[in-house]
Amino acid sequence: MMDHRVSRFLALAATTLASTAVLAQTPPATEAQQLREELRQIKQDYERRIQLLEQRLQQLESASPPVIATNQPVAVAALATNTPAATPPGTNAINAARAFAKEQFQRTTESRELAVAAESHPVRERVELVLQDFVDIHGYFRAGYGRDNQGGPQVGFQAPGAFSKYRLGNEAENYGELTFDKNFYVPNLFKLDPKQRPDGTPTGPIAHFQATLSIYNPYQDLLSSGETQFGLPEVWGSIGNVVAAQPSMKFWAGSRYYRRHDIHISDFFFYNLSGTGGGVEDFQLPFGKLALAWIGAASRSGVSDLPEPDPNNQAGFSKGNLDLRLYDVPVPLGKGEFGLVLARADSGKDANGNSAPNSDGIALTFLHTREKFISDDGVNKFSLQYGTGAAKTFTSGFETFTLNNGVYIRPDTDNSWRFRATEHFTANVSDHFSIGPALVYQFTDYGDQGGRVQWASAGVRPILHFNQHVSLAFEGGVDWVKDESAHTSDYLYKLTLAPQISLGGRFMSRPVIRAFITYAAWGQGFEGQVGGNDYLTETSGLTYGVQMESWW
Repeated sequence: MMDHRVSRFLALAATTLASTAVLAQTPPATEAQQLREELRQIKQDYERRIQLLEQRLQQLESASPPVIATNQPVAVAALATNTPAATPPGTNAINAARAFAKEQFQRTTESRELAVAAESHPVRERVELVLQDFVDIHGYFRAGYGRDNQGGPQVGFQAPGAFSKYRLGNEAENYGELTFDKNFYVPNLFKLDPKQRPDGTPTGPIAHFQATLSIYNPYQDLLSSGETQFGLPEVWGSIGNVVAAQPSMKFWAGSRYYRRHDIHISDFFFYNLSGTGGGVEDFQLPFGKLALAWIGAASRSGVSDLPEPDPNNQAGFSKGNLDLRLYDVPVPLGKGEFGLVLARADSGKDANGNSAPNSDGIALTFLHTREKFISDDGVNKFSLQYGTGAAKTFTSGFETFTLNNGVYIRPDTDNSWRFRATEHFTANVSDHFSIGPALVYQFTDYGDQGGRVQWASAGVRPILHFNQHVSLAFEGGVDWVKDESAHTSDYLYKLTLAPQISLGGRFMSRPVIRAFITYAAWGQGFEGQVGGNDYLTETSGLTYGVQMESWW
């Protein structure tokens, strides 16, 4: 089939030939015959080229799948209507397939992911435009410099026994993550059902590959490149759309950040089974989706249940987790996620034949998410968690503790357990005011490995937006920890004031450049345990500095 471009080309060629033929009548007979022969050869050449173009167009049309829809009809309709008349046949179908693959592999459990998905981000859009059809690059970076009032570089103030600290003006390191990922759609590679599906989704398989490089450099080591730590927390692949009845189901394996949830203002990942393993996810049910994964972690430590552990005589520790999730379940005022984890932690032997106790455990999690909370991009999350033994960490790995300046893995005994509740949200109340509060309560009984520890935390970050680019952020937070084994029960609070310039006027708008001043104070029970050597004999401290933070 010839398109309109070929038709216009033939009409132009015919007109040119006719005009040339008329002009050719004036020269002598021999010259006219020569011109006619040249025109005949040109015409044959044009006809041969047109025939080849028609054959090529037919091949492309037969190879391209029919125009399809995705689970996002609006987005696909926009692709179809915005396509110029000269778009090659099959382009709409390819774009729709790409949109389908992108939707299937998009994650929106973390605060940063939700912000990127909800807000137009010029940096990300520019990168996607430049690297279209090659690779996607995502990133998170924070960097800056600060000082403390004792003359040293900035330190972070965190209560001993607390699992997080309020982060605004309280991050004493440069940190970054650079993620490279690529979606693949291969039409007609193989099909379990050669017919077009009733819902219009593509029948060809989709795949995703992702790798993340992490960089960490504390302020106290800024001039020492040898102290910069690099990591590879993610290298994983996934293949989906291979079962006709389950187009959203995907199989994956590798190392990845696995469906983790966080509180942004404290950088606390309260539900985080990230690790190495594999599984299946997004199995569609009538009332939600299902995921099953086997995820593990391994490390080395001195055997810490000995009276005097030797940090140089280490044993290997391994932990396996079977994680079952039911999510996107409609519940009142939002959607629910239900999690079940079965965990097993084992200890190998050190050079003296000593080993730590092995442990089994089970953990249950309920998470309620309400989107469009207060504002269109506001999100509220409430969670309840209970775990025993090896599963009480709500992570794939281990907890550590410090003893005699050594860091050791804390064994998870079978009689240990933990309860945790969290509540937090972020919302843009108006064009000039946004807010993000958080509450955490945690009770842990370590059994034979440390007694009982309670942790309660409350904080809030309100931001006054003067316009789309200039704002003033304030953050206040307090943590209380009672540790029966350490015989301490005390608090730490910190206050931060930070003028900001950002690319946008929302709570999660990034990039942002901020200056800050932070004041923290803590009780006598924590003296010598907060702020490092500069604050060994102090119960309060002050830091100040500048910071850049960005993600896309």
